[in-house]
Amino acid sequence: MKLGLVTDIHEDVDHLEIALNRFEDERVDQVVVIGDVFSVGEPIEATCRMLAEANAIGVWGNHDYGLSSQPDADVRSRYSDNVIEFMTSLCPRLEFAGCHFTHIEPWLDPNELTDLWYFEGPPNEHGNLERIFSAVPNRLMFVGHYHKWLAATPEGIDDWSGKRPLSLADGQHFVVIGALCERRYAILDTDSGKLVPYNAARHSWPTSFDE
Repeated sequence: MKLGLVTDIHEDVDHLEIALNRFEDERVDQVVVIGDVFSVGEPIEATCRMLAEANAIGVWGNHDYGLSSQPDADVRSRYSDNVIEFMTSLCPRLEFAGCHFTHIEPWLDPNELTDLWYFEGPPNEHGNLERIFSAVPNRLMFVGHYHKWLAATPEGIDDWSGKRPLSLADGQHFVVIGALCERRYAILDTDSGKLVPYNAARHSWPTSFDE
C-alpha cells in the first residue's frame, strides 16, 4: 500500500494541490494528514474541500484542536458544514496499515491541549528516545509539528534530513515529516518500507530531493 503523507498544511492550498497531484500520479492508495490543517481560517474552506475530495484521513494538530475536538456552537457558526465535517473527522491518534500517526510525539496525549502545544524541541535536541519507542507497540511512528525532516531508531538519531529516500524495512522507526507549508511531503510504500520525501517548488513538480 502507498500512503501519501502531509502535515502542517496550515491552509497552504498551492502546495497542497502539488502534493495531491503527485499522490494521484504515483497512485497513492490513501492520503494521511498528520495534523495542523488550520492556520488563520481564510483558505480553510478550500483546504478541507481538497482533502475531502482526496478521501484523506488523519489526526488533528495543536492548531486544529478547536475545530476538531468537539467544537462548540460558536465555533460551528463561523465555518461551513463542509469544514466542520472534515475537521471533526480528524482524530487524536490513528493506526493505519500498521503505522501509528499523531501530530506530536506518541508519549504525549493529543486530547490534552497542553500536550499538543508541547515544544521542548525535537528528539535530536531533548534526546529522550526511550519514551517515544516505549509509548506504542507499532513498528513505524509518524508525527509532524516540528516543521523538519527527522528520523530515529531506538539506537539513536538517523543521519537523514529528507534529501534522499529512507528505508524503514526493518526494526522500529520514528519519523518526523516535513511541513507542507514549507514545501515538504512524503510517500510511504508500506510493503517495501521505502519512504520518499519531496521538497516541492511552488507551482512546479518536485525535482530531486534538494531542499
